[in-house]
Amino acid sequence: MNTHTIQKKIMNLCIHFNHVLITKNFYYFDDWECDVLSLNYHDHTTEFEIKKSRSDFHADFKKKEKHFSTSNGYGCNYFYYACPMGLINKNEVPEYAGLIYATSKGCYIVKKAPILHQEKITFKQLKKIAKKIMLSKYV
Repeated sequence: MNTHTIQKKIMNLCIHFNHVLITKNFYYFDDWECDVLSLNYHDHTTEFEIKKSRSDFHADFKKKEKHFSTSNGYGCNYFYYACPMGLINKNEVPEYAGLIYATSKGCYIVKKAPILHQEKITFKQLKKIAKKIMLSKYV
């Protein structure tokens, strides 16, 4: 299962949960790419980090600054790892992250992500996201 297929399945999951904005390959900050970013009706954001292999998952922890920031409530309200079914065990996922398995039929949540902070996205931040989406090559 490739990244693009998993992205589509995650985006469908977000649609199922009535998220109001969903985008892929989005740079939330200049050097912080989200494989999928979504915004729910409560104005909370969720980052989905896709992992296709165990080595890819382990290499992610070399991004010390990102994981420090995420675990300390900076960035999105929720953070999920998404991977093909069974690739990552839920016990391997940090306490600040959730886990989603992608299958041929769709995605399902194996471990629900905790809320990392209660801050809602501001209108200014939403405009910045919208502008980045509109300037992207995907529009």
